[in-house]
Parts: sequence; C-alpha cells; structure tokens
Amino acid sequence: MIPLSRHLRWLLPTGVLLLAAALRLWQLDAPHRLVFDEIYYVRDAISQLAHGFPTQWPDDDPAFADPSAFTADAAPIAHPPLGKWLIGLGVLLFGAESAWGWRIAAAVAGITTVGLTMRLGWMMTRSLAVAVFAGLMLAIDGTHIAMSRVGLLDVFLTLFIVLGAVCIWQDQAAGGAIDPRAAAPLSSRARPERGAARLGPALWRRPWLLAAGAVFGAAAAVKWSGLYALAALLVLIVMRDLVLRTRIADRPILGSARQALITAAIALPAAGATYLATWLGWILNPGASWREPGTPWWVSLWEWHAHTLSWHVTLSAEHPYAANPWGWPLALRPTGMYWSSEPELGGCPPGTSCVAAIGTLPNPLVTWAGVAALLLLLWIVVRAAIRVELLRRSGVWVAAFVLTGYLSGWVPWLITSSRSAVFHFYAVALTPFSALALGLILAAVSSSRPSRARHTVAAAPDVATDPRSAERPRGGSDPGALIELAGIRLARDPRSLRGRRAAVAIFLSTAVLLGLLFYPLWSAMPVPEWFWRAHLWLPGWH
Repeated sequence: MIPLSRHLRWLLPTGVLLLAAALRLWQLDAPHRLVFDEIYYVRDAISQLAHGFPTQWPDDDPAFADPSAFTADAAPIAHPPLGKWLIGLGVLLFGAESAWGWRIAAAVAGITTVGLTMRLGWMMTRSLAVAVFAGLMLAIDGTHIAMSRVGLLDVFLTLFIVLGAVCIWQDQAAGGAIDPRAAAPLSSRARPERGAARLGPALWRRPWLLAAGAVFGAAAAVKWSGLYALAALLVLIVMRDLVLRTRIADRPILGSARQALITAAIALPAAGATYLATWLGWILNPGASWREPGTPWWVSLWEWHAHTLSWHVTLSAEHPYAANPWGWPLALRPTGMYWSSEPELGGCPPGTSCVAAIGTLPNPLVTWAGVAALLLLLWIVVRAAIRVELLRRSGVWVAAFVLTGYLSGWVPWLITSSRSAVFHFYAVALTPFSALALGLILAAVSSSRPSRARHTVAAAPDVATDPRSAERPRGGSDPGALIELAGIRLARDPRSLRGRRAAVAIFLSTAVLLGLLFYPLWSAMPVPEWFWRAHLWLPGWH
C-alpha cells in the first residue's frame, strides 16, 4: 500500500468512528416509546437504579407515560444485572423521561465496539488498511446499527466480547505464548535434561489474560452466552501452545496440559469475581427476586441460576420473528423491533402513505461478503491443517482467531437450534468478527507487498529460519500473505494491482451506498411505504 502520513493514520480511523457515531446517534430518540424488549430491560434498569434490583410495573404500556410508576415488589429476572446497570447510566445522564436516556448507553457501546474492532485489526496485522476496512464494515453493518439504537442487552455483550478478544490477543503477543526464537527446534539440538525443562516453560506472568478473564466475566454478567467466547478462545490458545511447544519441549502434551491449568487458574477466577461483583445490588437487598428470609444469599443466587438455566434451556414460546440459527450468517429472518404506519408520522409528505421501522435487516453486501470472507479464512485454516502447519504461520493464527470469535457466538446456538425462541438479533455478537474477516481479505487483495507466508510463524518471526521475516512488528501478520495461504497467487504487476484496488474501492463505495439506502429501516425514519417494500429482498424479510 502507498505509505500514509502520520496524520492520515489518525484521520482515517477517526473518520470511521465519526461515521459510526453519526449512524448510531442521529435521532436516537425516535421513536419516543419502548420498542420490542425495551419494555423489559429499560424498565428493569430504571427500577434497579431505585432499589438495587428490578421491581414490577403496574402495566406494560410501551408509551411509557410514567417512568416512575414502578413498585417495590421484586420482578422476575431472566438475565444477570450488568446490562441493565449500563442502560441505567444513560438514564442517570438524560433522565427516565427521555428516549436518549434509554438508548445512549447502547449507542456508545456500539461506537466503542467499532473502535475496538479497528484496534484488534491493527494488532493482528499492523496494517492500517485492515483496521480501517474492518471498522468501516462494522460501522455500516445493519444489524449492528439497529442494535446500537435500542435499549437491549446484546450490544453490550458484543462490546465485552470484542474487548476480551483484544486482551487475549495482547496476552499472546506480550509473553503469554512461547516464542519460537527462544530455542532451536528439537531436531537441531540435544534433548533437554530431565525435569521441568522437558515440558517447556510455565508462563505465569500474564496480566492481559487476567484482564481478559475480568472482561469476559463482565460479558457473562450481561448475558451468559459471553462464556462461550471465553471458553472458545481459551481452547484456541491452549491448542496454539501445544503446537508451539512441540518445537522446544520433549514432552509437549504434558507441558501444554500444565500450561492449560495455569491459564485456567489465571482467567477463570477473574471472570468469576467480576461476574459476582455485578450482583452486588441484589446481594445487599434481601427483598430482591428469589431471596428468601433466613436463606443465605449465595444459596438463593445458586437457586436462581439453576432455575433460570432450566428456563432458558426449555423455553419454547412461539414468536413471529423466531429465526433458526442456520440462517443467521445470511440474515434470512431479521428481527422486526418497531413498525408504524400512523398518519401523524413526522416528515411524511401530505397524501403519502408512510411507514417507520426498526429491524435487523442487514447491509446485504457487508453481510453476504463477510460470509464469503469467513469461508476463505476457514479454507486457510483447513489447508494449513492438511499440510501440518496449523497455527505455525501468523496468517493462519490470525484466520483461526477471527473464526473462533465468530463461531463462538454461532455454533452454541446451532446445537440448540430445536429451541423456538431464538432470534436473529443475537447475531450482533458475530458482526465484529465478520467485519474483521472482510477487512483482512479486502486489505490482502489490495496489498502491494510480496507475500512472506513461507517465513511467518505464529508467535513471532523465526529469525533462525529467515532474518527477513523480522521486518514486520511482533504480533503482526502481513495481510498480503492471506491470499497465498489459501493457495491463490495474485499478479503483482502495477496494472493488476490498480485493477484490484479499483475493485476494492467500488466494493467499499457500494457498501456505503447500500448502508445509506437501508439506514431509514434501521432508525425509524419515516419513508414512503413503497420505499420500505423495495428493501424487502428475501421472503424472510417481510
């Protein structure tokens, strides 16, 4: 890529963040009524601010005429409290009477997630193109925009999952993974002496892993599905440790098993402590839901978890927007959260039939191209596994990391696909990883750098193999290597490069244009009914 000035390196990510903010904050108070499950979470947040735990309301009026009408009687709770505390911060800032108060925390979480996605893309590759492309794809992603504009829990879950992924990646880059430069492969040196050295080093000093545990504990305190990402990423780094340990240890399996226990001992207590801390308001108030006089709070808390887990597992309520998880990647059945055709819709020309809607309709190009990019990353990982190079090359490690983040938010729901009460809006947790996959492929296609795929390894450049590979900063993977890791060779002559960059520019421009065309259907903007119908491309979108 053409070298960019230091100022441009700040201006491009800042521009993406400003675009993300504009799309998530513009007329955030429309409609000024509770939509979809806001009727539960916003009310829980307001009463939780007053009592330390959610309490009951006398009615379910979405007009929300009296935000102080909650009672002192404990209300049933279906999810841990952190997401409702975060919604409550916005209520404290703007007041319970304002729709800005109900939704500002979600909007800020969505904007922050775009920034963290760019940061993760940069950490993975040290490529500004990857960071900006990934951030832009998430900034104009329809599902992410819609979920950032309503007072629900899932955008907070997404924020903590991406932040946890950032911490895990930093852990691996900052001493949480074996450095292959520390010792020559076993084939080129004498066998190690008996004792601990035969297992490889035990890595205890891992502050970023501790931080990751705390962040994923916060994710679980929004929704339990945050634990899926923690488990998946911990399994991934254990697998990586085993692969790297085979280069330097005489007993890599035993050494990796010991390191896995150390990893769990660092991350899991931090996750548990953070999760428990979010229940403090419930713990300190004996009148909360599931509290019984004379019963210790920890017993009541355990009973609530057992009951709620059983309820979630067996939940089978029918819903018109229920969506089979197999269709989530392509957004075959988006969730409609608000729809109105009232004559008094503001901004509607006289005599025109107008509607206003909020739904998780995708930006088609971003969503569908993201699936194609993920499939290419999957092929890179499969091809590396077939060639016995799994997780050794940095490009494969990047691909595996992004895939793991995506699959951790999707595969668990596939396992329970027989349950009817699941919805497409849960897929908002997948969108940052889909955007990263798309950013990686777009940057790889437009890269002018010759690939060094043969010389890159997972933890750091192996200077013993090829000193030239040390040119890239530690933790970075040349995006240009990804295409060759898939077995595809691109011509590097100037004419071919110009053509590929023009194609990428056309793709990005079309994606932004589609985002603007679909934006009214993500933001309750009044539009003519024919305009709304023109966006219902698939049968499941009606």
